[in-house]
Amino acid sequence: MTFAVVSVHSPKPEHRQAVLDSMQRYSRVARDQAGLEWTGVVDDASGRLVGIALWDSERSVAAARPALMAEIGEDPFATWDERPIDGLRGLIL
Repeated sequence: MTFAVVSVHSPKPEHRQAVLDSMQRYSRVARDQAGLEWTGVVDDASGRLVGIALWDSERSVAAARPALMAEIGEDPFATWDERPIDGLRGLIL
């Protein structure tokens, strides 16, 4: 079954491009990881940016995590986002 990782960001206007750049870097690194099915960023037109990554399993997500965090783990989302990231993880039914 496909496993989804969804991150909803609410960037401050002055940091919107930095958040988008970070999310695109995440996607670029994810595309090189085993088990990734699809990844991208949705602009929901309300100011939020929604990152979606679909994986073949939760195990693939765990294996990819070190490479992903090496890329974005130091990004200052607490400064860039108006509120904490709303993260959702689970099987697609």
